[in-house]
Amino acid sequence: MRKILFITFSFLLFSCNTNEKNSIKWTEAEKDKIFKDCIKYSMEIKNTNAEKANEFCYCNLNIIVEKFDNYKKVEEEIAKDPSIRAIWLDNCQ
Repeated sequence: MRKILFITFSFLLFSCNTNEKNSIKWTEAEKDKIFKDCIKYSMEIKNTNAEKANEFCYCNLNIIVEKFDNYKKVEEEIAKDPSIRAIWLDNCQ
């Protein structure tokens, strides 16, 4: 059941993204990596259930893809200033 929900939400998320100029620069593999890392963080560190973790991570992914041009840019910005993580953590609670 979780796999079906995950696939459905993934399809909706990626097909309904209106911010085309930034999403073109992101690969599906990069988005998947961010999403998987977020799920792992949410479920293991924050002890949230799968449904809440999905909601939290889709929110995070949308913010990250909107705010940054690509995955490399995210890594560079976080390396410079780790407090940038608060941008999406505060907005997706």
